[in-house]
Amino acid sequence: MGRGEVSCLPGGKSWLGSLSPGELCPPSAHPQIFTRMGQCYTFNSGADGAELLTTPKGGMGNGLEIMLDVQQDEYLPVWRDMEETPFEVGVRVQIHSQEEPPTIDQLGFGAAPGYQTFVSCQQQRLSFLPPPWGDCSSAPLDPDFEPEPSGPLGPPSPSPGPQAPYSLMGCRLACEARYVARKCGCRMMHMPGGAPVCSPQQYKDCADPALDAMLRKDACTCPNPCASTRYAKELSMVGPSRAAARYLARKHNRSEAYIVENVLVLDIFFEALNYETVEQKKAYEVSELLGDIGGQMGLFIGASLLTILEILDYLCEVFQDRVLGYFWNRKHSQRHSSTNLLQEGLGSHGTQVPHLSLGPRPPTPPCAVTKTLSASHRTCYLVTRL
Repeated sequence: MGRGEVSCLPGGKSWLGSLSPGELCPPSAHPQIFTRMGQCYTFNSGADGAELLTTPKGGMGNGLEIMLDVQQDEYLPVWRDMEETPFEVGVRVQIHSQEEPPTIDQLGFGAAPGYQTFVSCQQQRLSFLPPPWGDCSSAPLDPDFEPEPSGPLGPPSPSPGPQAPYSLMGCRLACEARYVARKCGCRMMHMPGGAPVCSPQQYKDCADPALDAMLRKDACTCPNPCASTRYAKELSMVGPSRAAARYLARKHNRSEAYIVENVLVLDIFFEALNYETVEQKKAYEVSELLGDIGGQMGLFIGASLLTILEILDYLCEVFQDRVLGYFWNRKHSQRHSSTNLLQEGLGSHGTQVPHLSLGPRPPTPPCAVTKTLSASHRTCYLVTRL
């Protein structure tokens, strides 16, 4: 199964054999583990330094393939409807990573007898950001939960060591163990910790009701892990042929009806030897923030300088136009006033003076002088053309 781990097959099931190519699974390859559903088996757990099993390629027939006998004859009878009365037959399986404890009662899927169940897996690696960008935890398991001090209190279960990686289910399991230990002074069989295991009477009167009440309140505060691995699954089933049922009946000295009602085949394999990554990234890095601030400052400062230069250029043009226009108008007005005075003086003596034009005039000698006599014959005017 590569890096995957398979849990759990409820205890009491009979191993009819392994259909995988190669060696049969030794007992050390599927150690026992206790869950809330009872005794289970885990494949490829890597516990106690065991080597992890790998597969050379993906596809059907290149993973875990086992045949099981559920032994319906040993099931407890059902007398009435109860909360924990099992009405199904078969096995329950969960595929999880080695760092995460199994929660078969919540996340397991079922495989029914009389069928061969194919489970195609795809590994997914999830990565989340810690605060302040996200809300995940990678610290050792230490659930932040303080129940109300009611009922007999036992010794709290010690927190796992720093070598234990953080997982969401591990945090919840430790939180549940602490709660039950403080409520009832004991712990359930599947719970970690140093408290004594509950007796059947304590289990019935205190531990089981307390755990159910806690799960209904969802009192544990366990953040998501910053790094986790999960497995997406696709299930399909086919029934056995009559020839296969007759062959198995002869091989195991059973009837064909027994084979159909009790035997199942479980085939778990990777769809492909690759994985999918789901990564949470920061939407806004510090470098991006500084770059945006610098860009905005450059934009606004550049625009301000250009605006100031444009205003100065406009003021210079206005000043130049006003000043030069003022002096030009003043000079023009002086020329008109001198011409008007001359025309008025000549007009008062009855002498007609040709109209002085400000336009271009023919060149005259610089010393040309015109002599004009007034009407009184007493005054002589010399008019010189400029």
